[in-house]
Amino acid sequence: MNPLVSLNIATYNSAKTLGKCLDSVKNQAYKNIEIVIMDSYSKDGTLEIAKSYGARIVFADTLAAARKAGSDASTGEYIFILDSDQILEPNVLAECVKVCEEEGFDGVTLFEKSLITRNTFVERVIAYDKEIFHSLRDDDPIKGTAIPRFFRASFFKKVEFAKNPPITFEHTIIHHKIVEMGARIKFVDAYIWHHEATTIREVGRKFFRYGYYYIPAFEFNKELAVRHSMPRRTYFHCNALKNPVLFIGLFYVYLVKAVSAASGALMYILQEKK
Repeated sequence: MNPLVSLNIATYNSAKTLGKCLDSVKNQAYKNIEIVIMDSYSKDGTLEIAKSYGARIVFADTLAAARKAGSDASTGEYIFILDSDQILEPNVLAECVKVCEEEGFDGVTLFEKSLITRNTFVERVIAYDKEIFHSLRDDDPIKGTAIPRFFRASFFKKVEFAKNPPITFEHTIIHHKIVEMGARIKFVDAYIWHHEATTIREVGRKFFRYGYYYIPAFEFNKELAVRHSMPRRTYFHCNALKNPVLFIGLFYVYLVKAVSAASGALMYILQEKK
């Protein structure tokens, strides 16, 4: 069996990371793939890079429209949601196809690791956080920490994307909807590498944006939003204490995340009242 896999990659001014991302796609051991770029009218060299890799390009104003456009443009039997700042290990697609084709699963959760580029304390803390997230293979749609990115297209194409979706928890919401349809998901020992924030300022900016969209996420799915705002249950496992210094660093980073997210949510409320 050699089913076509559609890589769906949403972009906006992603020229700094897209080339390495697409290199990792082209270097996959599994070759029957197509690349679908959903672009939000980038102003840098994103589109030129995408074209040089033979990608199909569709345009969308919002993330929801991008997901829908990517789904509609995909002709593969499977869809892989990939971020433009992520890099795949060479065996990822082969492993995903194998467990779905041979074992009858409908989606795959992969281990994610942080790319450490400057070796800052913040980078090391975030990398440790991600290691804890995935160490217990906890991909429960509501209570878990890890999320699948590879799905049978027959499930993914049934997801109804709201016109103005909550950007916060967006991947988790997709996961939850697909599992509600009856999809079977498996955790696979293959890796995605992810560029992360390198400074505490970058963390603050990122979580201000998350906080800004938290209210819409809460209105969309209250239980999911609340569960994913609380300390994850993986933190209460002995694995979390493997490196006490980095574990303590998590409290510092999460304090910044909480303050930034609260500021973003407050900004959203004030703007809605105008």
